[in-house]
Amino acid sequence: MGGRFTWPLIHTEAPQALADSYAEFLVRAQEEQRLAGAFYRAVREAARREVPLLAAGNTTALQAARSLAERLASERRLAYVIYCHGARYPVQAWAEAATLAKSAVAYNAGTLNRAREAGVTHMEVFDGAGCGWTSHKDPDKATGTLRTVEQAAAWPISHPRCSRAFGPRPDVTTAG
Repeated sequence: MGGRFTWPLIHTEAPQALADSYAEFLVRAQEEQRLAGAFYRAVREAARREVPLLAAGNTTALQAARSLAERLASERRLAYVIYCHGARYPVQAWAEAATLAKSAVAYNAGTLNRAREAGVTHMEVFDGAGCGWTSHKDPDKATGTLRTVEQAAAWPISHPRCSRAFGPRPDVTTAG
């Protein structure tokens, strides 16, 4: 009230410490982004060599995963993949899960595309007994159910290592 106001030292140190922490956080975030970019490029480069062999039928998904993991381990010295929640997975386990998931999605997409071409509108789902439609926890259990081709295309698998497959049902023309 007419006098000069100054912040006490305790109040000026707190924002300064916060600003310093923010600068450190930005540096750490930039480094994480750089490492993630390097990992992405390494995986993409290795996958470019291995996935065509899988697609051409010259190798199984597990063989392709093993080759991908070996390539990442030897050429990029990657032993673990660290997920965003901090979990560390051996590169072999990650490559196997990723390769199996991608090959299952591709296989099911091929089945669904062929069914569409043939005019089939419904598919029977073959999956693990406890597997839900969108995840293991989904109470809508998938195996033995009938789904439209569009529904099947939306959920070709529900989780990594999913064993889901579809069988065309030309005898079914409406939901019911």
